[in-house]
Amino acid sequence: MSGQRGGRVRVSAGLGVALLTALLAAGCPLDMGKKAAEEEVVTQPEWRVGDRWSFKRTNLAGASGVVTHQVIAATTDDYTVKVLGLGGEVTRRWTTEFHLVQETFADGTTVRYEPPAAFFSWPLKPGATWTQDFQYTDGKNDGRYSNVWKVAPGIEAIDTVTGRFYVLRIERWSGTRRLETYWYSPRTRYFVRLEDYLGGYVEELVEYKSWSDS
Repeated sequence: MSGQRGGRVRVSAGLGVALLTALLAAGCPLDMGKKAAEEEVVTQPEWRVGDRWSFKRTNLAGASGVVTHQVIAATTDDYTVKVLGLGGEVTRRWTTEFHLVQETFADGTTVRYEPPAAFFSWPLKPGATWTQDFQYTDGKNDGRYSNVWKVAPGIEAIDTVTGRFYVLRIERWSGTRRLETYWYSPRTRYFVRLEDYLGGYVEELVEYKSWSDS
């Protein structure tokens, strides 16, 4: 999840046989999900330290690898999530409403959003839209931006290597440019697929571990 420019990217087909075999051998849960348990009106969830989501990330050139998002700190005000993999590291700070406060990259670059970017609006409902103006600061593309988020009109089924999930699809736009699409699952309390048109990559869930599974 990132800034203001974007481009199309295709979703790659599933995991390679070797990676899939390794994940299954490691005992990765196949959380099939149930539509009845994922209501159309989704209330605000909670994260705990130790929650972890692993994704297969595929870029425009077709290169892929596993990227892990893990909650490393949780307070009454915010969450800190570390993203590891593919030779890089990003630390993201979110409010408890899942609004993005800032991102810090391995090279020392820090991206800030003021007010925090509202990637979710609770309760989350099919067909909902919301707009936000915020100050974006990264030392290169600093400025005032306006984003619009659009939730698909209905629940959708999405298949990943971890099984089928019933999700709400959310698109983020800047003017006429679509920046991201992410598919949010109440069962995992996170997205199960992300298309980042700015970054030029797709992430698809391959493993989910709750803090209580540790």
